[in-house]
Amino acid sequence: MKALTILVADDEMLARMVLERSVVQWGYQMVSAADGERALELLQTRRVDVCLLDCDMPKMSGVDICKWLRTSGIGAVPYVILITGKEQPHDIQAGYEAGADDYLTKPCDLKYLRRRLATIAEKSRRQKICLEQEAGSEKSSGAGLTPLDIYLSDLRLMRRKT
Repeated sequence: MKALTILVADDEMLARMVLERSVVQWGYQMVSAADGERALELLQTRRVDVCLLDCDMPKMSGVDICKWLRTSGIGAVPYVILITGKEQPHDIQAGYEAGADDYLTKPCDLKYLRRRLATIAEKSRRQKICLEQEAGSEKSSGAGLTPLDIYLSDLRLMRRKT
């Protein structure tokens, strides 16, 4: 299965470079933006599976991009992880209300981020297998995944060490 494509969008060059390097080292495809406007352009022209969005970027915030993703009708909406230095409950709530799937504070715990991306990749892989099986595709292997298989796989992923 093709590696996930991850959009890294952060106006802080050092933070963006650390995320970019990590994402590539972990085996994912990566596209990058230094501001919200460029991130939005990439989302309109490329297929992205996961967005790592800084909340406070010039031209367009990560929260605004998240709102756009949820209302744009672009089809498959990427998994969105907002990244920020803000830790107040109302900031976190605003991110989730905008439609974020996850929320990390800076500096990012790279071990947690790596595990989170691995979980997203695994769920994406299983979802593709299930869709292929539902469509009667000959591409899939095995007898099929039941909801119990998926649940147990999630438990194994959560227990696996990074």
